[in-house]
Amino acid sequence: METLALKTQWGSTEQVQLEINNYLDNNGMYIGIMTSSDYPEPYGDMTVNLDSKAPDYCGYIDTNNMPELAKFIEDNDIGEFTGLTKCSGFCEYPLYLFNPEKLRQLCPDGMEAYERSIGATKAPEMKEKAR
Repeated sequence: METLALKTQWGSTEQVQLEINNYLDNNGMYIGIMTSSDYPEPYGDMTVNLDSKAPDYCGYIDTNNMPELAKFIEDNDIGEFTGLTKCSGFCEYPLYLFNPEKLRQLCPDGMEAYERSIGATKAPEMKEKAR
């Protein structure tokens, strides 16, 4: 798994890796952040599980607890803001469309399991005809 630099809201920089899985109740995409050290530990949750499933390859970002996530996602080409948000309690969460190719590079096993769970298959490679 590839390591990324996360500049925190407190001014420090953490070396992190992504963990991809599914939420059990709605099969939505879960992305967690793990510290990248000799003994990796959970750092935080990138996505939040709201009352309805986000579209495939999308997730609501926890900018309430980690406001630096929007910049981290965009700087690392992990995804882009869709312009949509959803409120839960007193918080408003932006919906991001994730870059599947980048996520496959960062967390291949997690993406393989996620894509299998949503029934997504890679498009077959087109080969030139031999004549």
